[in-house]
Parts: sequence; structure tokens; C-alpha cells
Amino acid sequence: MKRSFGCLPDGREATLYTIRFGAMAAELTDYGATLVRLYVPDAEGNLADVILGYADVNGYAADTSFQGAIVGRNANRIGGAAFTLKGTPHQLPKNEGENSLHSGPDFFCKRFWEVVRLEESKITFRLESPHGDQGYPGNATIYVTYGLEAGGVLKISYDGFCDQDTVFNFTNHSYFNLAGHENT
Repeated sequence: MKRSFGCLPDGREATLYTIRFGAMAAELTDYGATLVRLYVPDAEGNLADVILGYADVNGYAADTSFQGAIVGRNANRIGGAAFTLKGTPHQLPKNEGENSLHSGPDFFCKRFWEVVRLEESKITFRLESPHGDQGYPGNATIYVTYGLEAGGVLKISYDGFCDQDTVFNFTNHSYFNLAGHENT
């Protein structure tokens, strides 16, 4: 299932996709390949959304805490915003003092990803990252697949293909409240 997730100020519309397996459901948007909601049953079978997030795409566009986001090409910090790979130095943009945080400031979570596969319980997003993007070498194609599986499992898989040696270190930056995000 898919529906509108709102429009950005520049008019681009985000889409929200729902995948299901048994009682579980997940909602994801093509804006940042972001996990927006994850509904899981409690011991009595009552569903609760255990992911912190926003009501529409504009919340994610304004977000600075990477809620639900795919982070890459490199998650975390690279000190001095530089690295050497096979003897070749690479300078990255600085966005946290002297460091590069989550490969920013042109974050993957602020880009639209293409949905390349949508099934009842699984969705795959793709992003093209050209040579020099965020300072990284190589033309890269990145895939992230979210799937719901038996046993109450949310599985997130990452695949990256590049025409040069490069850095791939992805993560999902979701914040969980297992009591449901309405409960504090």
C-alpha cells in the first residue's frame, strides 16, 4: 500500500509505503528510505508503534537527529573529515566542527530514494551516489531492503556496488520506545 506523505516546500511529494507480516506493519517513506513507523503486538496482541518519528515528510526534512534515517556512505564520524584509501587521500565536507558526521551535510536521509521492489512484507529502495558525492570515490549504487519476518523480526539489509574502492558503512538511525512512542 502507498499513499502521500506530504510535500516539501519545493513541491516534491513524498510517498509512504506500508509493508505487513502477520500482525506487524511498518511504514517507510521514499524520502531518505526512512523507517517512519513500526507496529508490533504486545503480550495481549495490542499494536503499538515503537519507532519515534514525525507525522509527515516536513518533520523529517527539518529533523537534525536522523530519526529513522539511513545513514551513509559512512555512519558516525570521520575525524578531521579526511581519510586515505589505498594511498589516496580523500577530503570530506566538515559538518561537525573539524569532523564529517554521517557523510554530511548532503545527507542520504534528505534525498529521495527510488522504490525498486515492493512486496507485501518487503520493500527495497535504491540511491545512486556519483563519484565525488560527499567526497567519496566511485559511482555507487546503494540498496536498502526492509522486511518483516516470522517471529516478529524487522530485517534491514544493505547492499552497495561501486566502480572504485570506496567506503560503505551504513546504518539505520531509528529511535525505539518499546512501550510505544506515545508512552514516556
